[in-house]
Amino acid sequence: MMVMRAGAPKVRIDELLFAPTGATLVTPIGAAGVSLWRTFANGAKAEILHPPVPSAKRLAFAPDGRTLFVGNDRLCALDLVSGAGVPVEVPAWASLWFGVSPDGTRLVIVESPKPTEGTRLTLRATNALGAPTREVLFSSLVYSPPLFLPTGDHFVLLEGTLLPSRQWEYRGVTRMTATGEMSASTEPFADAPDQMILSPDGRTLACRTRETIRLYPIGGGPVTVITNDGKKQFTGIAYHPSGAHLAATNNDKTVKLYAAATGQIARTLTWDIGRMRSVAFSPDGALAAAGSDTGKVVVWDVDE
Repeated sequence: MMVMRAGAPKVRIDELLFAPTGATLVTPIGAAGVSLWRTFANGAKAEILHPPVPSAKRLAFAPDGRTLFVGNDRLCALDLVSGAGVPVEVPAWASLWFGVSPDGTRLVIVESPKPTEGTRLTLRATNALGAPTREVLFSSLVYSPPLFLPTGDHFVLLEGTLLPSRQWEYRGVTRMTATGEMSASTEPFADAPDQMILSPDGRTLACRTRETIRLYPIGGGPVTVITNDGKKQFTGIAYHPSGAHLAATNNDKTVKLYAAATGQIARTLTWDIGRMRSVAFSPDGALAAAGSDTGKVVVWDVDE
């Protein structure tokens, strides 16, 4: 077990992301930039990167692990070797979600330019980011990055639609990577997720609220419900690459591992570094990391 520091004061680690190679770990730290750990060691202090965006809130790696896309209301492609950042032109003050296709050829950007209602989805070639190759407009709003299926030819978005009754309805919407067009949708979710992730086999959507985690089969079927057994709310979730377990942080000192097939607790880990806010696994499943509200990150061997 190793405890590392974000390298900036008063930072809350709400998102952690391992590089596809597993060699580095990153977290967005707002106006301060991005914290990057190139080595995992007890007491390690992150290197602070300063991408050419006003604030870093969301991150997405290219499959090679060298290019990191960083954004919030602006977007850039940051080369982790040279340190150079290339802005990606999007409308000013857009609420952005983005991700790179598994083959590394396409960047999917989903934006809600203020003050308009609705969403613009654009596809760009990663070797020519200047202009979109495809644009799709739709009325629903998006609340997740594109979650790519293992085949890479489709991705899923968490989309919300305002009904005539003035109530919001949320679904997992599957879209084609080549065109951005909708190809399928889940039934409406039971509540409004704070986070949605896709299982490694692409068959299940895990949706987190403060009180529950619901596991929705994309093709329909019984929904597994995980209820928080403590007084604190869920703050982050991540699937182990094997798909066997789902990890969750709880805004306390614990990280809980649930059996994905049953929703039962398999293990509880306690880390005394503050209130836990986020969790991630390395691509090979050997390491896990969890971030806290104190700017500290704990990294451990999953088999410990």
